Amino acid sequence: MSSENYDQLFNPTVDMGGSTKGASDDYQVSADKGKNGIYQSVIRFVPWYQNPNNSIQEKWVSWLVDPVTQKGRFVDCPSSIGKPSLLQDMYWKLKKSESIQEQKKADIFSRRHNFSALIQVIKDDQQPELEGKIMVYRFGKKLWEKINAEMKPIIGEPHNPFDILNGKVFALVVTKVSGYNNYDQSKFIDKVIPLCLINAEGKLEPISAKTDKPLVFNYLKDNSPDLTKFGYKDWDSDTYDYVNGVITAVTGQAPTPNNMSAVNESIRLSNPTSQTQKSSGISSSEISLDDLDMPGTTMDMPSIDLPEIPSLGGISGNLDDVLKGL
Repeated sequence: MSSENYDQLFNPTVDMGGSTKGASDDYQVSADKGKNGIYQSVIRFVPWYQNPNNSIQEKWVSWLVDPVTQKGRFVDCPSSIGKPSLLQDMYWKLKKSESIQEQKKADIFSRRHNFSALIQVIKDDQQPELEGKIMVYRFGKKLWEKINAEMKPIIGEPHNPFDILNGKVFALVVTKVSGYNNYDQSKFIDKVIPLCLINAEGKLEPISAKTDKPLVFNYLKDNSPDLTKFGYKDWDSDTYDYVNGVITAVTGQAPTPNNMSAVNESIRLSNPTSQTQKSSGISSSEISLDDLDMPGTTMDMPSIDLPEIPSLGGISGNLDDVLKGL
């Protein structure tokens, strides 16, 4: 019997709560890349074929700038998986200081929520070469809330955007507000479009309930980037050295402990059960065809009361007009 669970792929119960192959896999959009300062595209979310229920990778990330070189890099925060974090320790130590100057330095170690999911680009006039491709899209809490509100609405029927047959497409609209990308105008369009396969002529061909499930599974397997590479990664010695260097430059004192082996031992002693904690990575070892007809969404997520999204020229609610000429 095949080990792949095709029915789970068609009915993913995506875990919303619990975080790269290369730049070519990363769907990057910004208002600066758009027409007249507005980036507009139509995408649909795609389940992760290895483990559809973990189709969203979640983690906390810090943009850590070395005050000496003024160069920065993203650092995954160990708090993403419940481990002690030098970043959080320094943030709260500085934030709770009686010195105003020290309190301001706390922002250097602040973190933000980061989510990653697979999407298929349905329409993108700014990057037409990406249409039809399955890519990784990284987004923040605001777009996560929009997905969450679809899956567990306060009013109305829930909708699973990762459903490859009945998922609604998402109108991605990026504007610039106060110098930052803003996603308030982005929304799900009340129009269902299945996952599309690229046929021999290079055209997008939507699948149907009659489409062979192994065909769909293998298409996703062959064309999906590795989503796990966008999840949390444990620190290596280089990361520890970088973080320690920034802490030393900011505070004038080396952190204790200040080497990787000592930090690992400290973490092990302070958190003896950390090795048994659930990893945010993906495993396909338990996928089975015996798990048929999986139920709908079972996530325990808070309901989000979203404000009414104002209209904006460009993408309308009629997908037929948006995709005209596709």
